[in-house]
Amino acid sequence: MKQILGFAVVLLAAACADIAPQQATVDRMYVIDCGENHVGDLSRWTPGENVGKPWVFGDHCYLIRHANAWMLWDSGNPDRLAALPNGLTNPQGTITAFMRKPLEQSLLELNVRPQDITYFAMSHSHGDHSGNANLFARSNIFMQRAEYEAVYGPEPQKFGFAAANFEKLKGGKFVLLDGDGDVFGDGSVIILSTPGHTPGHQSLLVRLKHTGPVLLTGDLVHLRYSWDHDIVPGFNFDVKQSHESIARMKALVESTGAQVWVNHDREQHSGIPQAPGFVD
Repeated sequence: MKQILGFAVVLLAAACADIAPQQATVDRMYVIDCGENHVGDLSRWTPGENVGKPWVFGDHCYLIRHANAWMLWDSGNPDRLAALPNGLTNPQGTITAFMRKPLEQSLLELNVRPQDITYFAMSHSHGDHSGNANLFARSNIFMQRAEYEAVYGPEPQKFGFAAANFEKLKGGKFVLLDGDGDVFGDGSVIILSTPGHTPGHQSLLVRLKHTGPVLLTGDLVHLRYSWDHDIVPGFNFDVKQSHESIARMKALVESTGAQVWVNHDREQHSGIPQAPGFVD
């Protein structure tokens, strides 16, 4: 990948990353259970449908092995929730978050410590994706510049971000992207700019030798049904931008044949090998 300089923040002009011709692959990818989010009214995420329907969203983290380096995508609900058997309900009463097993424990069961993670990135900065971000202060952290500016700006709460989730990352080795970025420089793992849910939301294209390309959507959509029917929540940062990002990713899937894995779709993920199993 591009050399990371000895400054706290590196800006990469990566809007034109080559995402189609390169065919390098990663060694394997682990899908880790990173919590659950229980909601009482699914219609907040599927406007006009499922009014009053309770739902359980899954929450997943993805550990990627590439040659001699580890990358982690998303960090799930906070590990501290594992001590709360009844979960933690947000002030609005709309979501109760659970963490059955701490992410740090899940990593250790794979013989990986937080300090072993060379590259760390999150789809976005909401608490169910950034809950354990502070564990990875030593990593090279890939983030869209628009997201970074929202996280470390004067009003992170305006975007639904908890500043405490990023406290230990201050002064860290950020790689700020203004678009797409090639993590390893060989086309095997591509960060894709998909703004809308948050100012700097991003998705991830991972190429696996046997499974083929997989698109990890983050919260581009919340259910596979939402992907199929172009449904986004009205509370997104920019609904129009969200639809544009979905259209761009659908074009990418058409050109690459990538599988679409929706982070919060628990039913879809029940058919995907879970850690300590892996996909390759």
